[in-house]
Amino acid sequence: MLVDPKSGLPIFYRTYDGNVPDVQTVRRVIADNSRLGIQNVVLVSDRGYSGTKNINDCLRNKVGFLFNMKCGISGSLTQELIDEERVNLQDLNRMDWFTQVFQVTKKISWIYEPNPVTGQRSTKKTQETAELYWHIYFDRQIAENARQGMFERIIRIREKMAAGKSLDENEQTLLEEVFVKHEKDGTVSYSVDNKKVDQKLRYKGYRVLVSDEISDARKAWCAYQERWIVEDTFKTLKSRLGCSRNRVSDNESLTGKTFVQFLATSIAMIVRTRLRKYSEECKKNNSLPMVYDSDCRVLNSLNNVMQTRFCGGYYFGEIAGKRRMLFEALGVPVPDAEPEKAQVYEDDEEETDF
Repeated sequence: MLVDPKSGLPIFYRTYDGNVPDVQTVRRVIADNSRLGIQNVVLVSDRGYSGTKNINDCLRNKVGFLFNMKCGISGSLTQELIDEERVNLQDLNRMDWFTQVFQVTKKISWIYEPNPVTGQRSTKKTQETAELYWHIYFDRQIAENARQGMFERIIRIREKMAAGKSLDENEQTLLEEVFVKHEKDGTVSYSVDNKKVDQKLRYKGYRVLVSDEISDARKAWCAYQERWIVEDTFKTLKSRLGCSRNRVSDNESLTGKTFVQFLATSIAMIVRTRLRKYSEECKKNNSLPMVYDSDCRVLNSLNNVMQTRFCGGYYFGEIAGKRRMLFEALGVPVPDAEPEKAQVYEDDEEETDF
């Protein structure tokens, strides 16, 4: 789904078979963009698409990107950069007031082969270098939630073992990962290895976004959050509108429902774009929903805006307080006491005459 970042207005969307490998999906998106002729496109994706091949493909085709890197791969450049900036990401001066997370940006030289030839190794003469921005974020609350969750799981395992109860598959896996087994005089006991626990929690709360285009950490964070909104909205398509593949009767039905959901997603993107612009202009108000709150919370803020139909037209009830502020944030004129006249369109008149 391609969206204009300033207005939130949709430009293009396309559905893909869920069995298509990630690399081929990205290459097809690049090809589609070439056919559309749209300039200054930045592809935003989650961790399933952050491989080296995809980064190199985007660089070769001059397509901007923002990829969420995997933080759990041992010995990776991502973990290396987090370790280098760990102290800086504890500095309160590094916390952004809008995103409310600690952030650091590092500029890294990335070497790639612009014109790879099958069966031929690249050399320094054929390689090129691109400057990539690695935005590193740390959210204390996420890290603390992960730590608390780990402690609760460890306590549950110890309680079960003390009561002689069997562990489920996940608990057994954690037992093998962070516990040390002791055998003495035919008796088996377990103790927690604190170093292993710390290692499992070491990269919790961190996020690393890589881009060749977006140099500002806040803009990169916002762009990725907006991608999540699209993803979350399409989950609604599957779970609440019954569009899982085995519940859709035919392709035409799937296409129609997808289009309706595309329109709904577009409206959600426009709403958040306007809320973000309002917040960035230092008009932030605690009574308003946050930019990346759920659709339900945003809509609930507009709940009880009532419209009544009389002979003279449609009248809105009183709109005051935070609802009036939300209208202002969304750039929508606040309805006054004057009646809203019903619109008669040419198509309606033709149908009436017929």
